Amino acid sequence: MFLESTFGSPRRILARHRAKTIGACLLVIGLTSGCATDTSTNSQADWPTMSPSELESDLPVGAEIVNPKSVVDANPATPSTAQQPWPTIRPDNRTADQRIPKIRKRGRLIVGVGQYLNRLGFRDPLSGELSGFEVDLAREIARDIFGDPKKVEFRYVENRRREAALRNGDVDMVIRTWTVRRDRQYQTEFSLPYLAITPQLLVMRGSEITGFQDLSNSTVCATRDSAPAQSITQYHIGSLMLTRTWTDCLMAMQRSQVDAIFSDDAILSGLQAQDPHTELVGGSGELSYYAVGMTTPTKNNEAEGLVMQVNDTIRRIRSDGTWNRLYNEWMQEYLGAPENLPAEYRTDAEQAEIDKERKEYAKTQHLTSAAKRAGEVPREAFDDR
Repeated sequence: MFLESTFGSPRRILARHRAKTIGACLLVIGLTSGCATDTSTNSQADWPTMSPSELESDLPVGAEIVNPKSVVDANPATPSTAQQPWPTIRPDNRTADQRIPKIRKRGRLIVGVGQYLNRLGFRDPLSGELSGFEVDLAREIARDIFGDPKKVEFRYVENRRREAALRNGDVDMVIRTWTVRRDRQYQTEFSLPYLAITPQLLVMRGSEITGFQDLSNSTVCATRDSAPAQSITQYHIGSLMLTRTWTDCLMAMQRSQVDAIFSDDAILSGLQAQDPHTELVGGSGELSYYAVGMTTPTKNNEAEGLVMQVNDTIRRIRSDGTWNRLYNEWMQEYLGAPENLPAEYRTDAEQAEIDKERKEYAKTQHLTSAAKRAGEVPREAFDDR
């Protein structure tokens, strides 16, 4: 859906496209004396223009420009979103054979990762192999379970399918830029943090945007169904482009279709590494953390033991220098010195609290599903987000 410029900056985008056309012609003039015209009759009206429909058809596949208010209306804030997450499960002294016998018997770990997140989880264009900080973390977990970092099967998981992949048993865990939040802990058990992140903007060098205060007439890009697509609406922005992947956001900015990309600095640094004409601006200093996501523990699964096993690996790589090596290889060049990572474990009282709240959440989900089956709630209200 194309939105009028009363709330956003599509008109500004059209102007930038016209400017690019003019610039390209002037460059050719300087090199080859092409694009020669009779300047006495040339006017602004003679320059090629793009209609809104032409502009939108040129967007990355699956992308759309929307009113930021529509994202807020579709994803209302809940009290749990603002609450501090619960700490993770403390490891015990059991071995991997005792904690996760089914995974040990299978002989490999199945991990959901990204494949388009440069420096985090991506497919190396030269080798064709999955690489990145999160991919290497998965291999370290496999090393501690099997004694062999290669005993891991990677499966691509989209952001909005992470919880479903765990719930359906498609993967044992997801290591894919998953920020720990209390509302997510109703359905997902998280490990110790493995990376600290902060929200920022990626812009083209020379942009007039230096921070979040400069976005009022700007088009900002984020991926569909992502946390940044929801949280950017707390700022006064012109319009919002939603895309399928973060690389689509970068493509749109290179085409001058958006003014900035909003996400955390870990994701944005991977995009910056692909285009030296971009830079990070607007760091808020507000820290969040990535952690490994696993299904919540029940009597019939090995989730509790798996969380303990992952936490043991994260403790080990922090203490033996492996984490520093991975950070220096993948993240340090663009993010600088790393932030300290907390190592907090939940108390018995916190465990009782989370068990109670998960039961209440399950009840609401059961009622909602029943209403869905009875046709009391529109199906479109149940999009997986």
